[in-house]
Amino acid sequence: MKTKNNEKLIAVIGATGQQGGGVVRALQARGQFKVRALTRNPDKHRELAEEVVEADLDQPETLKAAFEGAHDVFLVTNFWEKGTDEFKQATAAVRAARDAGVQHFVWSTLPDVEAIRGGKFHVPHTLPARPRLIGSTECPGPEPLNATIYSM
Repeated sequence: MKTKNNEKLIAVIGATGQQGGGVVRALQARGQFKVRALTRNPDKHRELAEEVVEADLDQPETLKAAFEGAHDVFLVTNFWEKGTDEFKQATAAVRAARDAGVQHFVWSTLPDVEAIRGGKFHVPHTLPARPRLIGSTECPGPEPLNATIYSM
């Protein structure tokens, strides 16, 4: 989707964090995109971007409006917060992106360390099902989601 100035709108989840904030600043510096910063507390962060919208991965109903009209979505989950269910958060984001007609979905996440290292290391906050989530029947949608999973 393009805005009235013919710029693609990119919604950034985690815009107040280091990674999401870096994505917001990089996109703004390029000047080719309209950026929608998504945060749980938009009133505290109005200066982040032209659009600052409430979105909470633990409240999937907030994602519909956050993704509306977005061409792209950048996702970084807050997996480090105690009690966070990353699979549930990511599933909600993928479903909402599909429902909103998002064209490209970038998920920045950790790799499946246990699979890479043959089970030698246990990393409790990695999610082995990440690649399967995007195309799974748990996240049905009218069209397949064009996704990039970026592992650091």
